[in-house]
Amino acid sequence: MSNTFFLLFSVDLLLLFCFMFMPVIRGADAFFGVRVSAETYRNEGRRILHRYWFWLALTFIEIEAIGFIVSFYRGRTEFAEVAPRLLVLPVAMLFYVIFYKQAKRLELVEGDERFASSLRTRHLRDYTNLALEGAVVALTITPILVLVYYYPQLPERIPTHWNWRGLPDQWTRKSYFSVFSLAGVLVYMQGLMLFVKHGLLGVKMTLPAEHTEEYLSLKEEMLGMTIKFLDWTRLVLCIMLGSVTANIAFSAIDYLRFLSKIVTIAVWASTALLLAAVAFAIYSFYKADRRLREEVGRVYVQRHRDAKHWYLGGLIYYNPEDPALWVEKLVGWGYTFNMGNKWVYIYLVIMIAVPLLLILPLERVG
Repeated sequence: MSNTFFLLFSVDLLLLFCFMFMPVIRGADAFFGVRVSAETYRNEGRRILHRYWFWLALTFIEIEAIGFIVSFYRGRTEFAEVAPRLLVLPVAMLFYVIFYKQAKRLELVEGDERFASSLRTRHLRDYTNLALEGAVVALTITPILVLVYYYPQLPERIPTHWNWRGLPDQWTRKSYFSVFSLAGVLVYMQGLMLFVKHGLLGVKMTLPAEHTEEYLSLKEEMLGMTIKFLDWTRLVLCIMLGSVTANIAFSAIDYLRFLSKIVTIAVWASTALLLAAVAFAIYSFYKADRRLREEVGRVYVQRHRDAKHWYLGGLIYYNPEDPALWVEKLVGWGYTFNMGNKWVYIYLVIMIAVPLLLILPLERVG
């Protein structure tokens, strides 16, 4: 069984977990993106949810079984191992939309509600940890300097991938592009995440007319947790990608190979830290949601004119008249793009095109 199989299986399992719990994270406030009564949520809603879970899990098992079978033919075609997994996300979205339509008929129709808007201005300096930023800069620059210094000593055949034990298993020809492409990814990731952080500071918040101050305080706390998680993720990615970047020199030059073991430890440690950070973030959001429900009675509010701009059961928000680039998710935790804002497509191009331009042209050699 290849490393690719277990990596793809882990990604698919994460997607399954997200889609299974996305409809119920906000409870009756956004059940499949629809506000329902508490009684409906506990009764008919549960029956819809259980059917959704059954079909989602059954399809996941079938796709993974196909992936398991074709993984034995990896020597014949690598694409065969990946292709079945391409079905997981679209199939999960399809099931979500099907059951959203069932939940839609249970929607709670409420009378006119009053809302408020936050006038608070957020500044980047208030969400910046100088010590962390210094560490990120140092961990970004150091691997690049290592490659610059050792570039003349690198052989004509350099490693570009390592197995779980830290041993090279893929190589390519030496060139400025092949040597510094991972360094480019490292710099790109930091720039992108800073771009996202800056954008999140302008996220729109709709507030209930009652318990407004308590609601705003907890929502701002959740935004702060999101940005703090983003910052610590940047730091961990610096350790992970920076170590791998420097490992091009460490594993290619004989007298530096002892450092490859340190890189392997750093990669596994940073992976464990990242998983722990994700778990802690999920738990923190869960606690914040509980406090919102206890103190305010609701974990999510929105104006009626905004509600009609959510599509596919709250998976996509499209409102050209809304100037906000980021909005709070209707289902799940966190924030998502307003697809009606033209600037979002610049984000998407940067997020998708740049990594492909940096990675895909690498040519493997035996």
